[in-house]
Amino acid sequence: MNGKRTLSPRRPLWLAGALILVLGTGGCGPSATPADHADGRKALQTALDAWKGGQTPDALAKSTPSIHVADDDWDSGLLLQSYKADDEGKLVGTDLNYAVVLELKNDKGKVTSKKAVYAVSTHPQLLVLRQDD
Repeated sequence: MNGKRTLSPRRPLWLAGALILVLGTGGCGPSATPADHADGRKALQTALDAWKGGQTPDALAKSTPSIHVADDDWDSGLLLQSYKADDEGKLVGTDLNYAVVLELKNDKGKVTSKKAVYAVSTHPQLLVLRQDD
């Protein structure tokens, strides 16, 4: 033996078969539940109203029901002056995507308009995640 290991040609097939058994063939698995439209819309509105009212994402995470929010503009201290969100979210995978126009004010008082998309998940917890448009 020369010290080199060679892989059996059947090993990749065995590994692929094991992954299929572990992960299943359904992609997200049978437990993936699509976001609920009413709960998703309410979570988005609650999050944006909280931002507009001067609350923090941490306050929403500690509320009941808790809503976990990720938005870089909110985290950086920009103030939300107003927003206009689509009434109906578009189901993408198991999340709802909402197009939103934000009016943001910086610390110097300058107001700018931004388009954003929020991905909202309602299962197993409420998540509102900002994606720039």
